[in-house]
Amino acid sequence: MKKPDILSTFHDEEHNMTYRVLAYRILSELEMIQTVKLYLAQPKMLRRKTRERNRTVTTCSLIGSELVFASGL
Repeated sequence: MKKPDILSTFHDEEHNMTYRVLAYRILSELEMIQTVKLYLAQPKMLRRKTRERNRTVTTCSLIGSELVFASGL
């Protein structure tokens, strides 16, 4: 299975966080926000008392994977 290779970047100025999202296609702003929300909803993130600050996080998304699998790559 091919790994996601398209990079989309989202910056949260309030927390000075940069989220790098790898996906199978270019993501819209709404799709990037949804992926970041999924990242922040992970149990390890919910256990934190405060949100992360001043970091760059890279996460992967399956958005667009149906295009890759349909083409047989």
